[in-house]
Amino acid sequence: MTRARTARGLAVCCLLLQAACHRTEPAGFLPPDGGLPNVVLITIDTLRADHLGCYGTRFGDLTPNLDRFAAGACVFLAATTPAPATLPALASLHTGLYPGRQPIRTNIGALPTNVPVLAEILQQHGYTTAAFFGNSLLVPKSGFRRGFEQYRSFVARPPAASDASGADMALEWLGSAPRAPWFLWVHFMDPHGPYDSAPVAWSTGLEPPDPLPNRDLPVSATNYGLGMIPQYQVLAGVTQASAYRMRYRGEVRFSDAALGRVLAALDAPATRNRTVVVIAADHGESLGEHDYYFQHGWFPYEDCVHVPLLLRVPGGGARRVSQPVSLVDILPTVLAGLRFPALPGLEGRDLGPLLRGGELDDAAVFSVTAYLNQMTAIRRGHWKLVYTPPPPAPFAGDPWAGDYSPHEERALYDLGADPGETKNLYATDRARADQLWAALASWQGTHDIPIGRRTFPTPDEATRQRLEALGYGAP
Repeated sequence: MTRARTARGLAVCCLLLQAACHRTEPAGFLPPDGGLPNVVLITIDTLRADHLGCYGTRFGDLTPNLDRFAAGACVFLAATTPAPATLPALASLHTGLYPGRQPIRTNIGALPTNVPVLAEILQQHGYTTAAFFGNSLLVPKSGFRRGFEQYRSFVARPPAASDASGADMALEWLGSAPRAPWFLWVHFMDPHGPYDSAPVAWSTGLEPPDPLPNRDLPVSATNYGLGMIPQYQVLAGVTQASAYRMRYRGEVRFSDAALGRVLAALDAPATRNRTVVVIAADHGESLGEHDYYFQHGWFPYEDCVHVPLLLRVPGGGARRVSQPVSLVDILPTVLAGLRFPALPGLEGRDLGPLLRGGELDDAAVFSVTAYLNQMTAIRRGHWKLVYTPPPPAPFAGDPWAGDYSPHEERALYDLGADPGETKNLYATDRARADQLWAALASWQGTHDIPIGRRTFPTPDEATRQRLEALGYGAP
């Protein structure tokens, strides 16, 4: 009897110990009471990571609100967008799939109903949902409407500032006390060109030091071209490259102020302790790197594909993660943190271990550009390979005619020593380059991205007009 009682006592102790251990394990994103948290996704169009203070910007105090948020969040220092254009980037974020596995590779197309999206999944688990967006490409026919009970545009109509209006809409919805748990997505827009959303005063005090050389730029006859100002970006009487860069930084500062009002509402104790907040950009912007001025979408260089990614969870603390990650990781991370079943076939990874100070195995991240000739890139660690396919066959009206590289090319960069991607090490480190190329070629083959000449979809008239208004088009 004594031995039996002792055995039962030991068993009870083991169970209690196991329960205690279970209580100390990370509870994903769940608040202490175990209920489902609210989820907020904030995406900022065309925001370069290197313009945030928490990423070490050299351009002054542009993002005090984002930096304050970062002080209590996990900051992913090496996040990459799957595409340097809005629709394919956001499609990958909302599905956890790279372009090719989800069908949008350019700014033309729509998410099909048979591809699960984040809002739809959360809604099926009882979330109240709302989205407010400032990019006209996100109209309901884009497919991003699915899963949202409210889906409203704040596309700018002068003299209203788009992001100020977006913040107003988000705050009005939050003030209506939506039934919890709720999911809110806000897509801010002001850093996207033309850089005239903010009054000029927001750019004062942002003069050089500027790491890029100044020059007087010609104006392109189209919305494209190297070494020139695209048509949609033209500011009356302004031709100096440094002046446009200064105006871009004013836009970033202006957008941060609008975002700060939303973050202040989310910082109310009752909300903060029950809310997961994810902040990211869809892509960056070239400000003259590689002779590409005030545009994005064509090159997969870091100025356009390195994006900010910040994540704050109830009870979480500040961390800085240098391991490369991708926007495709957001959906699986949210689902795992909420303890929802994983979706089959997701390409993104759960970043939960990194949020908790752990590690993940090194994995490659990929990008594909949105214009002909659709370049691709792979990054693993601080090494990056950029593939330029052969130029497309000549055709009338091609806005990039004369700008394509004349030959198929592969370039290897050491981002640790050369963050500006100026030194091609392909010839001197062929073994590493060949390894990365094999992985990139395999990825292209499984994502319907042919090696060699690419093709490009043709938009309908309404889509063409929206693209032209945003400075895009369909060559």
